[in-house]
Amino acid sequence: MRILVYDLVSENRSAVKGSRFERKIRNLRVAVTWMLHQLGIQCTESVILVPDTRAPQVEDVANRIMEMYSRVLSEAEGALGVALPRPVIMLLSITKDQFTAFRKLAERRLREMLEANIERVRTIAKNIDEIDDPDRARSLVSSLRRLKYEWLNIRKHVVDLRIGIKDDIDRLVRMIDDVIASLKG
Repeated sequence: MRILVYDLVSENRSAVKGSRFERKIRNLRVAVTWMLHQLGIQCTESVILVPDTRAPQVEDVANRIMEMYSRVLSEAEGALGVALPRPVIMLLSITKDQFTAFRKLAERRLREMLEANIERVRTIAKNIDEIDDPDRARSLVSSLRRLKYEWLNIRKHVVDLRIGIKDDIDRLVRMIDDVIASLKG
């Protein structure tokens, strides 16, 4: 197993704040963070636990990210007359002890997210009879489908990384399917 560490350029730099590039860099950072999170399981804010099988994919994604940032940052530097740092994305090998520690961090984080999402789906299910606006129902179905996709992706990584929450994820996915079916009536 490996860890992917990253440090991205953010829109919070003083030279960027208030400029036309603030939103552009923010949107890029959000999109890039999502791309990185698809590669494994987040352990801490800037560390992702990655199965060895994903290592070749990490390099491809990192190269795409660097190109995306290069275009936006070069444009911003030219317009604002400042130098901006480049993102750092590194895939590091780790020892068995380090893997164990990072897996515990990832599992704790996932369990917290899972519990919050289960509670969210329970609340929607409990209040389903009060949802009489078709647009609201469609919006909830769309949101729940995104949530399901997100957890199915996480499930693949959980299995690869031998994190013991697969059954809990399956339960959440079944709950989501049930609520979607109820919303569609």
